[in-house]
This record gives sequence, C-alpha cells and structure tokens, in this order.
Amino acid sequence: MLKKLTLIRKIIFASVCIAFIASFICLCVKNESVKAVKENAVLSIWQIDSFEGGRGSRADYLKTVGKEFNNKENCYVNVVALSATAARLNLANGTVPDIISYGAGTYGIESYVKNFSLWCRGGYCLLTLDGNADFTDVTADNTVINGGKDNFASAAALFCGLRGAKVESPTSAYVKLINGDCKYLLGSQRDVFRLKTRAVAFAVKPVTEFNDLYQIVSVTASCKNADYAQRYVDFLLTKNSGLDKIGMLSDGVKLYDDEMATLENLVFDSKITYPISESMKAEIEKSILLGDINILKELLK
Repeated sequence: MLKKLTLIRKIIFASVCIAFIASFICLCVKNESVKAVKENAVLSIWQIDSFEGGRGSRADYLKTVGKEFNNKENCYVNVVALSATAARLNLANGTVPDIISYGAGTYGIESYVKNFSLWCRGGYCLLTLDGNADFTDVTADNTVINGGKDNFASAAALFCGLRGAKVESPTSAYVKLINGDCKYLLGSQRDVFRLKTRAVAFAVKPVTEFNDLYQIVSVTASCKNADYAQRYVDFLLTKNSGLDKIGMLSDGVKLYDDEMATLENLVFDSKITYPISESMKAEIEKSILLGDINILKELLK
C-alpha cells in the first residue's frame, strides 16, 4: 500500500510539473505573440483636400489602399483628413505624421517633407449647357469661375484670357450655370460630376494652359518607419487604375469613356506639381491680381 501511495504521489507531482511547464510555455508564446503584434509597423497619414476632388473621398481611398497594404505588408495604416490650416498648426506644434497627401501649391509643409510623388490629378475645364456651343465666344462677361478651395483657379482664368470674370464659390458658380446666369463655367472635374449627377446635356473643353490640381504624397523627413512609408507610397502609385472610383485622373492611364475622357492624358503649358512656400504663394497671388501673365509664367518655371 505504501508503495502505491508513493507511486501516486510521484505521478501527481509529475503531472503538476508538466502542467506548470505547459502553462509557462503557453504564457511565453502568448507574450511573444502580443509583443509581435505591438511591434508591427503603424503608419499615420494626413489627407489634405486642397482642391475639390471628383466624387467620393480621397481619404477613404487612401484607407482602402491602406487595408490592402496591411494585408500585404502587415503594416497598419491610419488616415486622418484635415484642412491645410489644421495641418500647418499641427506641424508647428510638433505633431508630424509619417506621410502627407496634399494638393500642389500647398504652403507651410515644404520643410517637413523629403520627397514627393503625384498620385492623382484633376483638371480645369470650360463647361456649357449649350449643345451648339463651340467655345469660340468665351469671354469674361459670359463666364463664371469656380473659385475652388486652396487652388489657383484665378491663374487658370488668367491663362485662358478670362481676367475679370466673376469668381464664385463652387456651389454658387454651378448654380449660375444651371440657372442660365452665364453661358460658360470655368470649373474642374468636380463640376463634370455635378452635371452628370443632374443628368443634363453639357459640353466640356479642357483647359491645357495651366493646372495645379495635383494630389501629391510625401514621406515626412522625421518619419521613423521610412521604409514602410515609402513602400506604402510605391503601392499607392500602382493603384491608379482604380482612380475612377473617386473621379480623379492619372496620366498614362485610360479610365473613362464619358465626358471625363476629355480631361485625360493632357499636356499642360504651365503647372504647379509641388509644395510651395508662403512667400511664393504671395508672389503668385500678386501676379494674378496684377494680371501679369509673364511674371506668373516665370514663377512657374
């Protein structure tokens, strides 16, 4: 009997030891898994809508690409939409993301980024509801300008010989065209989609004299995950075939077979495809105010 009790005690002791060791191993594996999850890369991206898009949200588009990137690279992407003013305030206060997506001509971020790539674009255009119009009679008197947001719509007007045309907010300019208060609207791809949504017949003529409706993406100079950030940018640039989902364009890619097709794959005489300084912004605005197209052309070289 004593031998049996001793054997039972040994078996119980061995079982307890095995259970303890198994628990310890499981705990270690769990801790390593948690540690691995914590060590996965995380990228922060700011989306600045410096100009009107086409349709949908560019921030949402970057999020969708981010989910695909995460599945491919095991790197979580967090996208935040904010204004250019909010971005400048955050940067000044020391809050800097890993990546910034912003419109060409945006000022105040040029010292925070180390490179830039164009990931989509829009384009200026003249629109009319007159089915017989050939755009030869476009003047400052019969045209309204969609002033946009932070883009240089008045520079496009100056290059088109429309200095003095009335500048309105995006919605107001569109309403004036619809109501017949003007024959032509100098707008952008956003106005094309406004008219398509309204289901009215209209004609489009692209403006090739000037363009600053470029969406740029940059890795910031202080990014601690620069390798992952650049890989995200490279991945984003391969996704240009899906830009029709947000009503945007990409040179070298055919996306549309409707009115938007007239805005595809164009060559522009003058353009802004980069971030600028506040002083350059002031110079551009001064040349527009003076109506001096020669100075403007020099600034954009």
